[in-house]
Amino acid sequence: MLKKKTIAMYMLTLVLFLAACSNGASNEPDKEGAASQATGEATTDDGKEIELRMSWWGADERHEKTLKVIELFEQKNPGVKITGEYSGFDGYLDKLNTQIAAGNAPDLIQLGGNIKEYVDKNALLDLTPYVGDILHVDDFNGGLVKAATFNDKLYGVTLGVSSTTLMYNASMFEKAGLPVPNENWTYDDFKADVIQIAEKLGKGHYGSYDLSSDAASLGSYLGSVGKELYRDGERHFDKQEMIDWFSMWDELRKAGAIVPADVQVASPPTAVDKSLVVKGEVAIQSASASQIFGFQELTQDQLGLTVYPNGPAGSGMIPPISGQFITSYEGTKHPEMVAKFIDFMVNDPEAGVILGSTRGVPPAAKIRDVLAAQSTPVDKVLYDYISLVSNTAPAVDYQQFPLDNEFTKLLQLTSEKIAFNANSIESSVDEFMTETDKLLAKAKAQ
Repeated sequence: MLKKKTIAMYMLTLVLFLAACSNGASNEPDKEGAASQATGEATTDDGKEIELRMSWWGADERHEKTLKVIELFEQKNPGVKITGEYSGFDGYLDKLNTQIAAGNAPDLIQLGGNIKEYVDKNALLDLTPYVGDILHVDDFNGGLVKAATFNDKLYGVTLGVSSTTLMYNASMFEKAGLPVPNENWTYDDFKADVIQIAEKLGKGHYGSYDLSSDAASLGSYLGSVGKELYRDGERHFDKQEMIDWFSMWDELRKAGAIVPADVQVASPPTAVDKSLVVKGEVAIQSASASQIFGFQELTQDQLGLTVYPNGPAGSGMIPPISGQFITSYEGTKHPEMVAKFIDFMVNDPEAGVILGSTRGVPPAAKIRDVLAAQSTPVDKVLYDYISLVSNTAPAVDYQQFPLDNEFTKLLQLTSEKIAFNANSIESSVDEFMTETDKLLAKAKAQ
């Protein structure tokens, strides 16, 4: 504890020293009047306070830490006010799409792997003019910069490196007398484990959530059988793969090994505070690796991360990617201040310590070095998992399915029709394939 306090005090002293040096280096105002020579306060040309809005999704921990970083930025930039608009993920993109259509989107927008969808809508600000002067990405891996670069223009900055994962309750595996999963397990191992957990732990306990509605799980499954969800404008899977996918989950549902449809609707895995993995009632769910922090805070059980199972074609894991991006609305009135905040969020040591790994492993090496000195057991789980995926995932150039939000809804609807016995698997898959092709046609037409 003493060592952590000493490091923290050292970092605070260093940051304050650098800030003092920086403040004394120049009194020149930026183009939007962001620095007043007389007062050092950020204002618009007419002397008014600069007001920005920022939207993001996540658990309470992410909300609290992001608000602290906003407060720190405001303290260091008098005259700037940033209002947070935050929520869970459900409904987040629907609200954002409505705001964009109305021309009233937030200045700063958190996005995921669907960033290109918003680039194609001309909804995002080109940040390229600010790189090297206001915004610095030279401490990032080149691939992370490329992930948000389209037509040689930078539209976002990664907030963290992450990967999709299967999060498991290690305590439940222990109670069932089973070893926790490792990188060599197969779908046969997965099915055997979830059935045994449900049987050994008894009524009200399940081996897994029903992941048939989860796009990341489906994508990994397709990779494990030698197919892909999407590439170069086309789907790269057929009807039979989808029948096999839904049939596997139907088999587990009938065996009582996965969460029943009505229970899953009431306690979805996407809501951290309602997760049955946290409550010790379900052993496995799909998640973003960085979410383990929010989940672990709510349970005394030990949680862990593992890769999706292997199939006939090996691992279908998607390599570590930029989990989330901070972007800007194309219509912002304060592009330079937006760029300044983005740079602060990913490069400032104090901000980095506050945010930690709530959005994934930080992209800047200098921030990771600071956090490594304060590593917790949960940090180690995340860092070890990212290393594991880096070593085991196939070297594929992953492409996000276009109109990702609509595709996710379609997969969810198809899964629920089957789970609630509203439609047969074959009929549901026929509808799914038809609607998927319509989405691809719609994306091509945009």
